[in-house]
Amino acid sequence: MSANQLSALKISPAPARPDFSEALQHLIDGKHLTPLFQPIVALDGGRIIGYEALIRGPEGSHLHSPAQLFDAARNTHQLAALEYACREASCEAFVQQSLPGKLFLNMSPLSFTDRHYREGVTREILARVGLAPERVVFELTERQPLDEFVSLRAATDHFRHQGFAVALDDLGAGYAGLRVWSELNPDYVKIDRHFISDIDKDPVKREFVRAMLEIAHRLGNRVIAEGIEREEELRTLVALGVEYVQGFLLLRPCAHPPRQLEGLDRLVGFRPRSHDTFTFRQKVGDIAQHAEPIEPTVTTLSVVERFRADLQLTCLPVVDGDRPLGMVSRSELLNVFSHRYSYELHASKPIVRFICKRTIRVDVECELNVAGQLVTEDPLQNLSVDLLVERAGKYVGVVRVGRLLRCITEEKMRLARHSNPLTELPGNVPLYEWIDQLLLDARPFTVAYCDINQFKPFNDAFGYGLGDDVILMLAKILMQQADKNHDFIGHVGGDDFVVVFRSEDWRDRCHRILAQFRDDASALMPAGQSDYWSLDRVGRRQRFGPLTLSIGCVNPNPESCKTHHQVAQLLAEAKHSAKALGGNSLFESRRRNPT
Repeated sequence: MSANQLSALKISPAPARPDFSEALQHLIDGKHLTPLFQPIVALDGGRIIGYEALIRGPEGSHLHSPAQLFDAARNTHQLAALEYACREASCEAFVQQSLPGKLFLNMSPLSFTDRHYREGVTREILARVGLAPERVVFELTERQPLDEFVSLRAATDHFRHQGFAVALDDLGAGYAGLRVWSELNPDYVKIDRHFISDIDKDPVKREFVRAMLEIAHRLGNRVIAEGIEREEELRTLVALGVEYVQGFLLLRPCAHPPRQLEGLDRLVGFRPRSHDTFTFRQKVGDIAQHAEPIEPTVTTLSVVERFRADLQLTCLPVVDGDRPLGMVSRSELLNVFSHRYSYELHASKPIVRFICKRTIRVDVECELNVAGQLVTEDPLQNLSVDLLVERAGKYVGVVRVGRLLRCITEEKMRLARHSNPLTELPGNVPLYEWIDQLLLDARPFTVAYCDINQFKPFNDAFGYGLGDDVILMLAKILMQQADKNHDFIGHVGGDDFVVVFRSEDWRDRCHRILAQFRDDASALMPAGQSDYWSLDRVGRRQRFGPLTLSIGCVNPNPESCKTHHQVAQLLAEAKHSAKALGGNSLFESRRRNPT
């Protein structure tokens, strides 16, 4: 290129950006926006739980694609007006088609935090089309920094009080990261397409999604995997425990979507599981939410007016400084003010006089099952009153009874899913989480691997029925000898059990296990019979005596062992050494650090 050409290139004016301002305004005023809907499907049963609304401009125009449409709106400062028009068109079409489930509406932080749009615009649309707020989910979606956390939290709280749900879109992409997730604690989180694409081939993506699922389930969030395009991706997500899915594989966005999908069973191939996580003694503090408290001296009338202004508000915490006093119940207070002369008698009294007599106060360290017992064991307990959560006598927040009971139920279901069907003892996943938590807390513990010697020849000789009796016998022995308040028993498959001892006398307990197993195993043999013939593992026929038990123990060093994988390595060596001793034997490994 010559110098003159280069000089001309440098001074050539940049092409002017087309001005779509008038065209965009004409499109909004003339209602030329077309809403498309893509279903969101629950894998448990294949039902459609809702539809995400997606907008297209006039076909064949420069503003047809959503990217060009919203870029033009940003450049011409018409984004709020465009989002309002999109919301209106989507709600109208959704109601006209009588689509089931919830309507997911995309919102940028601009309209999400704009008070004018928050207070009245959406409510007017819903009232006009006849759509209840409880059926609408606002989906916060933006690839720009989401750093106005105070405004976002305030907007989220406001929408929830109005009955709406909130979703966080594109989790893991752009600026929709962990801080936004933790600050907003949305009702739904949508995992970005990046983590879904080729997840069946990428173990790193699987680990990220597994971690997201675990966090979401502990927080009570529902997870939607979006952008699914291949059957292998769907099957992988099912195996990981994803509950809700969305993508081209199921259905592309269309103006008139079906009310139910056919053929999902063929794609999945088996009944999906909810999720593969186990809660390590979840505490009340894990699910507590901050609620703005009221002072004990405020007038009762002001609280009554606050309840009447906010229909979603069920109760309020009363806090003196940082000292929690109790909860005021909406139903109880409004019942008092429904009586004659109640205003004259009570309006000017301090609200502290109307604290619920059965307010449940719990510490952040209280376990969920204990809190659940406090709620359910009192037949006169008002189940609409939140639990008051404190730490060292200072106010922390509240826990809704519904959320508490839901978390307890999910915890029991997770435990049931990961329990051995024969012994009903926890399996591998709970065991791994138990060990990982102990390592994280740097607590001392000993792990014992219990394995029945020559179990297969015994099973072959006497049948599976008696073999199951042996397994149940060992499970009973372990439960009798372990400390139920400190030790953990896991049934990891077949005749293999693992006991995580936190009891200081674990060695004595192991010797008692061996002695009891020796006596009970002999009693299981047919009367007058002390041995039997069967085939060993290589198919040779030989004589066997009563069953024996090998126990291999390790005492992992929490400073060098960081995960259950390293503990398992130590335990496998201890197990082999114990079996090499033969008979009823206990082997204590001296190794505490992984290789």
